Amino acid sequence: MRVLSVISEIIRRVESAGITGVKKTDLKKEFGKECDEVLERLSQEEKAFIEKKGVAYFVWSRENYILHLTENDPKFKLMLNMLVGVSHSVARLKDHTQNLREEMERMSLQDNPSYTIDFEKVFDKCLREGGTSIGWTSFSKVREKICQTQDLPKEKFYALASDLVEKHHNKYEVSSGGREGILIRGMVHGFVRAV
Repeated sequence: MRVLSVISEIIRRVESAGITGVKKTDLKKEFGKECDEVLERLSQEEKAFIEKKGVAYFVWSRENYILHLTENDPKFKLMLNMLVGVSHSVARLKDHTQNLREEMERMSLQDNPSYTIDFEKVFDKCLREGGTSIGWTSFSKVREKICQTQDLPKEKFYALASDLVEKHHNKYEVSSGGREGILIRGMVHGFVRAV
């Protein structure tokens, strides 16, 4: 128990020293002979960093050591700035790639009229086969059947269904409710029928 107490006290002391660090000899005076063993352990766990500065050894916490290097080591500062720039570029590239992928998918749905016509035929057939006596069926049943037979992902099905209902609002009627469906004015419309 004493060792854990010493470890937490040393960590607290090292963190409070800030970016200037604390002399290893000052820690030894304050915490005694256990200090070397604790510092070695903290160093292996990368919770403390020990470096010779002039004639003395100094100890930093991880965050303070990075700040110390940023302010005092021009090579480290340059590499850090380059790394930050690269990570920002990678993040922007990922966003751009995702936007392009979404745009290409949307365009492929719009630019392929035969696919849309095929989807409409399959959709109409599912409505005829799966509807109640008054024609209503849930979007989830239609989706399950179409996604299974046409090998469509759920998102693509709802994009196509939403587009179809929107383009042919005089041919289809939708009703709110259900667990899944198309969004119209912020509400899930989970039921559909041919008019």
